[in-house]
Amino acid sequence: MDEESLPVKLFRLVMEVLREAKVQGFALAFTGLRVVSKLPAYLRPGKKAVEEKLRENPPECLSDPMLGRHLYVKINNTKYHYVESGSRRHEMVLCLHDFSDFWYGWRKQLRGLSGSFWVVAPDLKGFGDTEKPFLARHYTDQVILEELCAFIGVLQESHRKVVIIGHGLGGRIAWKLAEKYPHLVRKFISISTPHPTIWLKHVMKSWRSIFENRWLYECRLPLLPERELLGNDLEIIDQKFKKTGSVMDLSAFSNFDKEAYKYTFSRQQDWQGPVNYFRNLPLADSSILKLEQKKVIEVETLFLVGNLDPRVSLDMVSQSAEYVSRFAVKIINMSGYSPHQEQSEAVNQIIHQFIKGELSFTTKWSSMIKMIK
Repeated sequence: MDEESLPVKLFRLVMEVLREAKVQGFALAFTGLRVVSKLPAYLRPGKKAVEEKLRENPPECLSDPMLGRHLYVKINNTKYHYVESGSRRHEMVLCLHDFSDFWYGWRKQLRGLSGSFWVVAPDLKGFGDTEKPFLARHYTDQVILEELCAFIGVLQESHRKVVIIGHGLGGRIAWKLAEKYPHLVRKFISISTPHPTIWLKHVMKSWRSIFENRWLYECRLPLLPERELLGNDLEIIDQKFKKTGSVMDLSAFSNFDKEAYKYTFSRQQDWQGPVNYFRNLPLADSSILKLEQKKVIEVETLFLVGNLDPRVSLDMVSQSAEYVSRFAVKIINMSGYSPHQEQSEAVNQIIHQFIKGELSFTTKWSSMIKMIK
């Protein structure tokens, strides 16, 4: 194929700059709206922001030996922290957590699956006790995927394939890992996570979608998103432990659980890594909306979705199913966005059945929905 001419290259460069400028414009506009919306509260007499608490000592639940062993490994000069439970003679189940989460989000799988599997729950780069480089370039897809591939290689000395479970941000990383390194993955479980391309199309498909997902655009700006996430003594964590669209009230969990999250995300640098993942989103790439060609992943896949999940529609799941050759779907009754925490016993049972090959697969969307009563 002939190389592009200089005028064509310049045109592409100019268009790329203009598209990124548009994204930056959205970021400034949405941030301005957020500031303006908060002015009445600031100006209201007697209205004070919730005072941030100083959290110096980790809650005891983070060192609970029943959850597993805390270990570290250095991958490409980045120190990764992970918790493992179960025998290394068993099949490895790698659990990748969501944004505003860390290894502790898999505590019920570390306990519930360790009898049959070797469960490994790392803190993703920039989270928890894993190192937190400052610059966004340390969190690109290429860097993260290469490091996780090396992470698996270091732990899995016998070069056996692994099972990967991903939720939210971790789910999108897991999708890409299964796509780029299918020789490493025997089975993939996606919890509340559409395929990354389907998710991005949803984010960018209309002005309404852009506005509803405006926080992703705000992440383009430096430092401000991190400060926002710390606001009102980590209000984002308080919201995580309220009713999240499910009938189960997460606030009924131990207060130690909430404090574990608040301790882990109590500093501005604790949010820099998480936000950097979103800073690298290709929001300026309009070609995603036109992308029709699909790379089918030859890895058996299970979709787990809460029937009360406000973030993931069945349409997004059905479109994601087109990216895999064999799949099963389970809709978790009485569950929202985090079924592995909200209905852990039912989810652990399904995960066990899926890994052991006790679930049937399908290639037709119309026949693949099963309800858990």
